Amino acid sequence: MITENLAPALAVRSPARQSTLDAIYAAAHLLLENERSAEAAHVFRLLLRVAPRDERGWLGLGLCHERATQVRVAIELYGAGSVVALSRGGGKSVRCFLARARVLADLGLDFDGALQAAEHAAREQCDDDLIALAAFERSRLS
Repeated sequence: MITENLAPALAVRSPARQSTLDAIYAAAHLLLENERSAEAAHVFRLLLRVAPRDERGWLGLGLCHERATQVRVAIELYGAGSVVALSRGGGKSVRCFLARARVLADLGLDFDGALQAAEHAAREQCDDDLIALAAFERSRLS
């Protein structure tokens, strides 16, 4: 199995581990860019299996489900990612909260709770880029 082959590289936090995770993400992202969402979903699932706290896996897999018009699944994935995943700075995944808010808004559902959670997480992390991203999404969605 592929995850067994990756186990040594992913067992500890190291440059090799990060490099491997980046390569998995790059492969999934390339598939997604080439409109091969079903194949990309398999690779994003692998990323989540070996690194469940990596927000890129949750965001990518959610997007795969959006493109497959499985928006309810995408909402759940973004919701799970907002609980499990970490932003690059180590706090809750602001991007997962924002993705969930975006999909809820697209469906005409209440998105304010997800948006407030994103704003709160961004402020907690004192990350100006995430704060600006959350503010931008609030203005775009409102």
